Amino acid sequence: MAFPGARRLRRFTRALAAQVWQGLVAAGTMYFASEAARAEARLLDAPPPGHPERLRPDLPLTALERALQRELDPAG
Repeated sequence: MAFPGARRLRRFTRALAAQVWQGLVAAGTMYFASEAARAEARLLDAPPPGHPERLRPDLPLTALERALQRELDPAG
């Protein structure tokens, strides 16, 4: 044994390395999950084909719809 307390220091170092490793795994998981979600994201201009709702650009918005649009998109 090199010095008294070497075993305790070794145990502490292993525990610290395990915690650092788990933190890096968690950070990598969050990073790659966000990258995958961003890659799968698409803009929704219209409902998918066969959807019961249809966009009607020829009909003006109702008062409630205009209020909701202003609330959600104050710039537009």
